[in-house]
Amino acid sequence: MTITRRTLALVALVVIALAALVPTVNSYVAQRQQLSELQAQVNTQESDVETLREQVARWEDPAYVSARARERLLFAMPGETQYRLTDTSGQDVPLTEAERAAEHAKEGEWFSTLWKSVEGSSRLTPEDIPDETGSTDEDVPDQAPADDTDDQDPPQ
Repeated sequence: MTITRRTLALVALVVIALAALVPTVNSYVAQRQQLSELQAQVNTQESDVETLREQVARWEDPAYVSARARERLLFAMPGETQYRLTDTSGQDVPLTEAERAAEHAKEGEWFSTLWKSVEGSSRLTPEDIPDETGSTDEDVPDQAPADDTDDQDPPQ
């Protein structure tokens, strides 16, 4: 089986065409992927903007503003009397379900609290570091033991 010049030229032409097209196709695919990611980001931001517009529209309503002021700042309308309930110890009344949920959201997720605890327990203090003998400060008594040799009579 012999390879003719025509076959060799055709194979060379196909290799050159592939060498020219592969980077172009690769670039096209990468740009399409980036375009789809940017489009998803734009959609997310548009939904965020819509949510913010709804919040602005709510805050333009005087009834909503007064309700939030009553709830958050404990404001009262003229002529109203507010009562603040406390228990017998003088402490505030336990939180409502909504306040408890808001407090829980401030604290963070359980795993972040756990991680902070692990990080805190892994920190060494100077008392934890052993001295040259391998003992810690807890192993060494605060006062030196009494030297009994001075108190005894010398042997005669």
